[in-house]
This record gives sequence, structure tokens and C-alpha cells, in this order.
Amino acid sequence: MKVSLNWLNQWVEIEDLDADELASRLTLAGLEVEEVERIGEGQEKIVVGRIDAIEEHPKADRLVVCQVDAGEGELRQIVCGAKNMKAGDFVPVALPGAEPPGIDFAIGARKVMGVPSAGMLCSEEELDLATESEGLMLLDRSLPVGTPIFEALGLKDVVLHIGLTPNRPDCLSHRGVAREVAALYGRVLRSERLLASAAAWEGSASDAIDGAAALEVVDGEGCPRYTAAVLEGVKVGPSPLWLRHRLVALGMRSVNNIVDVTNYVLMDLGQPLHAFDLDKIEGHQIIVRRATAGETIEAIDHKTYKLDEADLVIADGSRPVAIAGVMGGAESEVTEATTRILLECAYFDPRSVRVTAKRHGLHSESSHRYERGIDPGTIVDNLREAVALLLQAQAHLEGDAPVVRSGILNEGPGVKAAPAISLGKDRANQVLGTDIAPEEVLTLLKSVGVESVEDEGDSWRFSVPSYRPDLERGIDLVEEVARLHGFDKIAATLPRALMGHAHQLQKDAERGTIVSRAERRALNWVRDLLLSQGLREAVNYSFMGEGDLDRLRFEDDDSRRLAPRVANPLVQDQALMRTTLIPGLLNNLKVNRAQRRQDVAMFEVGRRYFMTEERRTLGVALTGRKRIHWSGETSWDFFDLKGMVEALGQAFDATDAKWSKPQVDEPYLHPGVQAVWTVGNQPVAFIGQLHPAIASKEGSEQPIFVAEVDLEALIDEGAPLRTFSASARFPAVVRDFALVADNEVAYARLQEAIEGLCGRDASFGELFESVALFDIYTGQPIPEGKRSLAIKVTYRAPDRTLTEAEIEAADNALLAAVEAQAGARLR
Repeated sequence: MKVSLNWLNQWVEIEDLDADELASRLTLAGLEVEEVERIGEGQEKIVVGRIDAIEEHPKADRLVVCQVDAGEGELRQIVCGAKNMKAGDFVPVALPGAEPPGIDFAIGARKVMGVPSAGMLCSEEELDLATESEGLMLLDRSLPVGTPIFEALGLKDVVLHIGLTPNRPDCLSHRGVAREVAALYGRVLRSERLLASAAAWEGSASDAIDGAAALEVVDGEGCPRYTAAVLEGVKVGPSPLWLRHRLVALGMRSVNNIVDVTNYVLMDLGQPLHAFDLDKIEGHQIIVRRATAGETIEAIDHKTYKLDEADLVIADGSRPVAIAGVMGGAESEVTEATTRILLECAYFDPRSVRVTAKRHGLHSESSHRYERGIDPGTIVDNLREAVALLLQAQAHLEGDAPVVRSGILNEGPGVKAAPAISLGKDRANQVLGTDIAPEEVLTLLKSVGVESVEDEGDSWRFSVPSYRPDLERGIDLVEEVARLHGFDKIAATLPRALMGHAHQLQKDAERGTIVSRAERRALNWVRDLLLSQGLREAVNYSFMGEGDLDRLRFEDDDSRRLAPRVANPLVQDQALMRTTLIPGLLNNLKVNRAQRRQDVAMFEVGRRYFMTEERRTLGVALTGRKRIHWSGETSWDFFDLKGMVEALGQAFDATDAKWSKPQVDEPYLHPGVQAVWTVGNQPVAFIGQLHPAIASKEGSEQPIFVAEVDLEALIDEGAPLRTFSASARFPAVVRDFALVADNEVAYARLQEAIEGLCGRDASFGELFESVALFDIYTGQPIPEGKRSLAIKVTYRAPDRTLTEAEIEAADNALLAAVEAQAGARLR
């Protein structure tokens, strides 16, 4: 992100700040300034000059000889090849020794075709104020002759090149960076500059917009808010000088006044815009919908793109006219002949734009902002500002001023406001090791728009501004406090941490348990679980070849054949991004067989890559013997895989999980030895024996068992990793009971009766810890038709040693329950 300090000064007072000090302060606050570019510095030898006389060059028809007043007290003779000036015009003059930023050599005094020339008259392109220009830059005749040109035009500027992290889309604009500067220096953001927009709008409004265009948002999820304005009598032409210079300072090309205003608003407010030629929109109707299969669009880069149902498009009555948030269509773009425009200002779902841009290989400043997330709360205000700027950018052109249809098109369900965030009053100090007063915490957070909405005694609840999607949890607010307080002001202290495995856990005071940080530890849990069962981890490349897809016998219409292609693969075997982990694991087994290792158990945790997403996945491959012992040998089999997957399910507390035969056989698995594991009706794992035909081609003489588990679905759809209780502080009481019941009464009946008692009797449930069957006896003196079931029951209280009275009461309740529900009596 490039930020002009002249531009930034329109938002917040910074004239008294040193550019290098400001860059350092922003970097320390998390907005890393990678470069400080000074425009116009060292260009004092390029000045305002006045042409007093022009004569033809005696030896060259295409050259003229100018007598120029450069404020030196005497005229300077300069030979020039331009033809767009006349005597009396004011132009930029590069004196000998000057190095104009748009050319790569220094100006000197020399003869041109035999005529002495002491300098150069400059164009905008040669001053790096435009990407292209024709003829000399003609200046306002009121400028003082001899004044350095960048100073005279107010173009002397400093541009900061800021490397933003993906979580700060709010700073992809001058307004966003100005918010940061205002917060860091305790200054007031200048918002009054936007107040004139409504007045400018109403002052030029004509008939209602309803008669000019219609809007329908079909896909409210992909487009929660779409607004538009209609301008008539528009003249497409060059932008005013100030607008062109603003864009060129940021390295952007000036196109015309319409496109330049959309780019200006993009860099000023962070709001992408798009202008349609309204007369090229069939029926003057805008429809925001998903593309239909087979639709195509010729974009403004004059390439044709094939769309699918996942692409969000802007359409008219018959065809797409833009890929939403990514690129406009060539058939509706603004040209010099355009007189009526529809100006789009919308909020598109970041994921939808990201997927579409990635699929079509398109990236722009607009899509970059939509992908990161723009501010959904200022869409209408941004549109009003854009319309006001369009009117301003038309004012210098000849003819009548454009008019704006009164009102705006405004459709969509809107974006749900972010929930309030809770933060303990001393949480920031606990994390940072600081002693910041609560009042200062509130002040710091308020400076970035985070307002306290409720005081809950030992904590606050904060509302988050719509332009800060990165603030989701209390720890995010702690980071804001650290940034604004100053990382350099935080004293170095030694951390206090639990030793060993305990450093991964934290005490939950309310529940009295120790809870794993599930999201950040999930993959390590998976690895630890498999390593503990004797498997070794493999790390393979994320590539595969076409042969790997044929190797696994995938059908032509299998989605796994739609693999992303590598642009410049080193070898053809790595020309595709992998859509399955199985080929890599089979290669691992082949390498081990070549080294005479027949007994191998391996797993890999990696990603599978599809055209629109990436999936974290676990792959497992087992073959040969798993145990060699004097008492016998055991080999890996299907049920080992099944047990591993079920262990994962238990670790993630996956509910509603079940095994079944796949509706469609996996082509690489034995048709009679394969199964699918679903969680909540979603397929999560496929396991089985590798198809014998494939195993034979692999050179394996023994069965190979493989599994592929979609960890993305397991982690996202399943519950968090199970929680663990802290080690017991008080002793347990173990009681043995011999219960006589009918032969038909299973132990499960007794277990259900005891566990059911926990739900009915809170005092029993508090003490009960476990029950287990350890003996079954039939014979004398047990009556015929009955048997004795010996169970072991464990009681324990979390906060005390049990008394005899408590134990006796629990025993009586247990015996009463098993007798009532299972007909079992104490022997």
C-alpha cells in the first residue's frame, strides 16, 4: 500500500511530523513501512519558466529555438521539439545539472544541430507526473517564474510504501492509515471533508433514479449490499491536474476522469467502484446472481472467461456484464462516447471473490480489497463521495455539467454486525506484563473505534467497528492495547510458565478443568496419536503427475482429476498439485521395499489441493507385520485402520459417527474390503485394502491397507478436542458389590441403571466416578436361572475426602437403583 503524506494530511494533521519518524512509529505499531519515497526532492533545478519568444530552428524543421525566462534575470536559449506551446506560455524548465525523474540522464548545456541549448523544456511524463503525455506541460500563468516546479505546483510529497499483513484490510486506504496515525498521535480524524458530498449530490439531482435503472440482488449471501447511482450528461475526458497527479504519485496510470475517480476513491476510502455505460445495459436492469453453467464473458482485458455456478456476476437482462468484485465486462465499459453511467458501489462476500479471482487467475487492486474484506458500514456514504468527486472531475470540461438521478439503488440483506467482545479488566496487563490503568485501556481502544458498551464488574464488553474484521476475541484487543501503548514501552520480563506438557494447557477457573487449546493443537494430536501406535510420519511433496491419477484408476469424471496445474513443473511427475495423499505414501512403501523393508506403517498429514479450496488431510498406509514376538506374529489389517480412525473420532468427540459401505466404490480399494466413515452424514474417511491389481503393479506380495481422512471436516464439523480433568487431589473410595440377577440381565442393564441414577440424584452424581464388571459366577449357592455379577464402583469427591455417611448413602442409592431397574439384589 502506497500512502501519500500530502493526501494523508487531508485526513489528519501531520504537517509537523517528520516523515522518517512517522514511518518508524507506524512500523512499530504493526504497519511496516518498507520504503520512504520522496517526490520532488533534489529537483530544485527544475523551475517554472516563461517562453518569451519562439523561432524556427535554422537546420531542423521539427525543432524550434525558445527564449525562456527562468527567473535568472536574463533569457536562456533552449532548443525544443514540442509544438504545443506559444510565446507567453509557462512551462517547466530543467536547468543544466537537473535530473528529471522521468528520464535517466542529467540535463546539460550543449549544441543541438549547431544551435546552443542551455536546458530542457519538460512534459508531464518527463517529470514522472504522468505515464504518458503529448507535448510540453503547460502551467498556470500565475505561478512565480523561477520557483522550483514541484514546490510551485504543491507536488513535493513523501510516499510511504507500507507492507500490510492480511489481517489489516482497513489500512488499504488513506482513510484507514489516517485512523492509525490519529490513534498513535492522539489527533482528530478530519471527517468533515466528506460532509459536502450530500450537498453536491442534491444540488445536481434531477428525476428519480427509479425511471433510469432497476436493481435485483438474487444472491444475498454473495452480495449482502449493492448500491448504485445514475449520472446523465457525462463527458468522458482527461482528469483535472490534481487528480492525475494524486494517482501518478501512487504509481497508477491516469485513464480518464471516470476511471480516475473510481481509482481515487479506491485509494482514498478503500472502496472499490465500477462504472457501467448505462446505455449498454440491456433493459437498464442490474441483476446480482450466480453464473449459469456455460456462460462466458469478455472482460475489459479483452479475454473471454468461461464461468460456472460458483462465480458471482453482475448481469443485465440477458448476459453477465461483470465478474462481481473482480473485473468488468468489455461490452459495458465506459468509452469516450459514453454519456450515461451507472456507478456501482457494493459489498461482496470476501470468500466468493477470492475463489472466483483464483479460479480465473485474475487479480486487481479492487479484488485484493474485496478478498481481504472492505467496510460494509460505509457503502452508501462512499457512493455519495464518489458521485461528488465525479461532478468535480467534470467541472473543468466544456459543456453543461452532468446531472444525477435523485436517490440511489440500494438492495441486499446487509452484513450482520460483529458480536461484542468481552475483555477482563486486567487481562491486558496479565498478558503484556504491564501496569496500564483501566482508564487508559479504554482510551486506547476508543482511539481505534472500539467502544465499551457494558461494564460487567471485572470485565468489559466492547463493540467493534465494521472496518476492523480482524478483531474477534479478547486477545485481539490486548494486541491493540500493546500496539497503541507502544511495544517499545513494554519492559522485558521473564515469562512464568508451567513445565513439560502442561505448557499446552490452561486452567479454566469456572469449570475447574484443564482444557486443550483445541484449534491450535489439533494436528499435533493427530500426529501424537499415530506415532503412539507405532507409525512413522512421512513428509512428501505436494505434487503429483497424470500417471498417479491413472495409477489409482480414477474415472475421467472423478473430481480428483481436476487438479490445479503447476505453471513450470521441474518434471512431469510433479506437474499437478495433489488431490490425494495415497500416491505419495505408495511411493514411500516402494522405496522401503527396495531397501528390503517389508513391514512398514506410515502416515502423512498434509494438504490436498483443488481448484477452489485446500483440504487438510491424513493419509495412512500399512503393510506387513506389526508385531514380531516369540509367542507369535501379527500383521496389519483392515481393523487396525478402523481402530485408528475411531480413535481420532474419540479424540475429537465426533458425534453421530458410523461406518458403512461406500455408495460408490473407491476405485483404488478392494471392492470387498473398504468402508466409509461418516460424521453427521458427511463422509470423513475412506479406508480399505489397496486393490489387488494396483498392489501387484506396485510390486507388493502382501496386502496394503490405506486410509484417507478429511481432517478439515473432522476438525470443523466435530466438537473441539475432548477436555481433561486435572489430577485428583482427594482419595477415591472403591466398593465391590456382588449382585444376583436373572441370567437374561446383562451387565449393560446394571451400568445403565447406575449412570441413570447420576442424572436423577445430584448428590450421587457428584460422587460417582466409574463402574466396571470384574467377575460373573453361576453355581451353588446361586439359585438356578440366576447368576452373580461382581462390579467395582469408584466414588470420589473433587473437593474433599468422603465420610462414611456419604459412602453409605451412595451405596444405598446404587443398590436401590439396580434392584428397581434390573431386578438385581446384593448377594
